[in-house]
This record gives sequence, C-alpha cells and structure tokens, in this order.
Amino acid sequence: MRRKLVLLFCLLSAHPLVASAFPHGGPVIDMHVHAFPLDLPPGTAACPGDHGVTSPPIDPKEPLDFAKFATCASPMLVPDSDDALRDGTIAALRQHGVRRAMTEGAPDRVADWRRIAPDLILPGVGFGKRQDLSIAELRRLHAAGQLAVLGEAYIQYRGLRPDDPRYEPYFALAEELDIPVGIHLGEGPPATARVPGHESYRASMGSPFLLEDVLRRHPKLRIYVMHYGSPLIDEMIAMMFTYPNLYVDVSCNNWGFPRAQFHDALKRMVDAGFGQRILFGTDQLYWPDAIGEAIRSIEQAPFLDNAQKRDILYNNAARFLRLSEQEIAADHATS
Repeated sequence: MRRKLVLLFCLLSAHPLVASAFPHGGPVIDMHVHAFPLDLPPGTAACPGDHGVTSPPIDPKEPLDFAKFATCASPMLVPDSDDALRDGTIAALRQHGVRRAMTEGAPDRVADWRRIAPDLILPGVGFGKRQDLSIAELRRLHAAGQLAVLGEAYIQYRGLRPDDPRYEPYFALAEELDIPVGIHLGEGPPATARVPGHESYRASMGSPFLLEDVLRRHPKLRIYVMHYGSPLIDEMIAMMFTYPNLYVDVSCNNWGFPRAQFHDALKRMVDAGFGQRILFGTDQLYWPDAIGEAIRSIEQAPFLDNAQKRDILYNNAARFLRLSEQEIAADHATS
C-alpha cells in the first residue's frame, strides 16, 4: 500500500497540470482550524512571522493592553462579522490549495461551515472545556457523520493534566471509534494567565511527558500534539521516539511566533528523524491571512527539501487520516 501511495504522489507531483494548479506545488491538509464566533472586535490586529507573538514588559499595575502585542506595520485584521470570518477563512483555504481542513467548534457552527464547503471541512469536536459534550452525544455526532476528529482537547487551559481521570472516557472513545485526537500542549495567547477566560491555564501542564500515561493506556490511539508541545522540544522528541502513534502539528507557531524560533524547533524535529510525523495546521481563529503565512513558513524553510515540504503540507496527514488512494487522487485533481 505504501509503495502504491509513494508512486501516486510521485506521478501526481510530476504532472505539469497538477503542479500548476496549486500555488505551493501540491495540495495541503490543514489539521487545525476553528469555526468560532467573532469573539474579538472587528479590526483587531495580529502580526505574523518575525513580528508575531512576543511578551513585552507589562506593569502588573496596568490593565492588559493587547495592542502592545501587535505593533507591526502591516498587521492582519479580524473581519467584521461571523459570516465574513467563515467566508474569508474558506476562501483563504481554497486560495492556498487546502483540500481538507479539520475544523473544530460548536457542532451546529461546524455544520454551517460544512454547508458552505462540504468537500473541505473535516468536522472536529473539542473537549476539556468548562462544559463538555457527553460521551453519548459524541457517539451520536459520530454516527451522523459530524465527528471525524476529537479535538481540540483544551485540558491545559483548565490547568489540568491530560491524564486527569475525568478525560479518560474521551480518549477511550476515540480509540474505540478509531478517530484521531488533537490535544493542545504548548503556549496559549500572549500573557495567557491574564487573558479573561484563560485564568486556569498552566504552562507546566503543557509538558509532553504528561501525555505518557494516556499513550500507555491507549496504544492504538492516533493522537497529535497541537503546537508540538512548544517550546519543550526535547521532551517532544523523547515522546515521539517512544510512541510511534504520536504525531505533532505546527499550528500557530508557524505564523504567530518569531520565524527563527519556529524554524529552530521544526529543524530539530526533522533532524531527529520525525519529518514524516509532522502535520501542517494553522490554528486559524480570527485572521484568514494567517493561512498563507503559515504555508509560507514551511515553503521558505531553508533546511527542508521539496519532498519534506510535501510530507508536512500533505502526505503525513493523508497517512495519519488513512485517506484512500481515491481520496488522495481527488485531492490532487485539477478540476
């Protein structure tokens, strides 16, 4: 099967009509998109790449001013409505050759996005929130075709460990249904501990080592760590070496963090031999322009060859999601 897929990838990428149909040499799978309501004021700025997330000095006596985190000359801006955010995100995904996007949010909102782009949106349902759907409700959504990925798991934002007993039924369900889990381990928004609604977040709960008991209890679980447990790269490498069912995505870090920091982390994981277990994602929340910036961060990585770029942007996720040869061929089709 793998030899057939490799041959298919080679034939498709070599075909001039296929190559010219995609702005980055081939299709993309985005493993981390959110269908959220517009929780930020329209026009709120964010800066990409080298002007991305930093933590400037803030006097604790002063109110938190998020404008201090976006001081670049050409920031990305939040659209002016829920519909504009939805339509702008879908348009940006299509513009940049994304053929599948794991999209998490309230099931009714994700269903609305799928109504607009049924071929594009891969439905996800998160857990680890203040109020989670029950296991019975998740089973119903899965049976109805509304649950393909269980994630994002927001457990770190609760200040809890991934192996907290209250979340064991969710990991067990994913293993039983044979659907992937995506779990947040890594940085949150800048100044996370002072962001309203995120007061429970704990940086210490982002250690990849805290996932070990989950992986030992569920050896058949397909699981990917969103944000690759940034910045704890050594821990992440140790975990990936030990558990072959563990993948990572590079979302948000690839557009919202200083490019040198992201490329250093990406190179270390590739140099450690895990270039085929790195998934592309954007963590697109409110800024559709972040999608192109995230793709450029992979395309412009000087230490990646073309095959490694294609692995990260598409091939690894196709394998992780167990796409069929027919599905892969459809993703590469020009029409």
